[in-house]
Amino acid sequence: MDNYQMAKDRIGILDPLRFLAAILVMLYHYQPYLEQGVAGEHVDFLKYGYLGVNFFFMLSGFVIMASAENRSAIKFALLRALRLYPAFIGCLLLTLAAIYTFDGEQLPALDIVLNALIINDYFGINNIDGVYWTLQAELKFYGCVFLLILTTLITSYRIWVTAWLVMAVAFHFSNQPFFLGWFISPGYSFHFMGGVTAYHLFKNPKDRYALILFVVALVFSSIKSWEQIDGFCRQVTNVDRLLAATISAVFFVFYFFLRQLNSGIKYSKTMVLLGGMSYPLYLLHNRAGKEILQAINTITSIDVAFVLTLGVVLTAAFLIHVLIEKPIFRAARKHLN
Repeated sequence: MDNYQMAKDRIGILDPLRFLAAILVMLYHYQPYLEQGVAGEHVDFLKYGYLGVNFFFMLSGFVIMASAENRSAIKFALLRALRLYPAFIGCLLLTLAAIYTFDGEQLPALDIVLNALIINDYFGINNIDGVYWTLQAELKFYGCVFLLILTTLITSYRIWVTAWLVMAVAFHFSNQPFFLGWFISPGYSFHFMGGVTAYHLFKNPKDRYALILFVVALVFSSIKSWEQIDGFCRQVTNVDRLLAATISAVFFVFYFFLRQLNSGIKYSKTMVLLGGMSYPLYLLHNRAGKEILQAINTITSIDVAFVLTLGVVLTAAFLIHVLIEKPIFRAARKHLN
């Protein structure tokens, strides 16, 4: 979820799409509330909105490869930390304020600290907000890329992506190697790999080895999406599983044709702003947003409560992006690029 440039030309199509992905994840989480409103069962299609996370993981694989090029391991780590943590801490504080204001709940200090560091899963501490699991997957990916840069293996993508792919496929069938989950997310490795190989195809469309890895990642990401929907949706049918697998495959097709789809897309400050807001929007919408929605719903209809909550969350995301993310990252890039 990063603003970036490649060959001095921004890939502008990604900004509105990552904002759309964040909105879809939000609507997925709000579906049970919207079903109580005037839309009723007509919002059933929103149950597929969780797949916006899959899009984000592919985007991360793509962007991190661009970010890792021609940078030292230390600079890469610092830039990633500054991109990940400041906005996250701001959103975490707002979430804690919402929990205390509307529920009166004060969480243990240790839980807050470990959540803030995004290492709570290693200590068996629950996420304060359910969406934080994706940050843990991101942080593990960043850590692996950091080691690849440090060992200069980052440029030998054929070696390490192949090894990663073999381990991910083995884990899919046998849950081995058992330690894989400590270093990278086994369930979403294929989406990260899809982004990584898409980046190499973007740079060199004639790279056949990258294409082979990309296609294998596509196949297994679709298989994983077929299986994973059971953990996200109720009363899942095979049609639902097929649609989830198909949507996952469509993401790969999109990244495969990214160069063509991006041609003619002009730079837009509005689209860049929306893209920048996607990260804090994603972090705020779930627990904090639901606390606000439920509180408003006590005095008005669920439909009005949803619209007002959307406005509050979007405003908060805008402020986090403009007042925290942009100034910090702008200052950092002057010294770390």
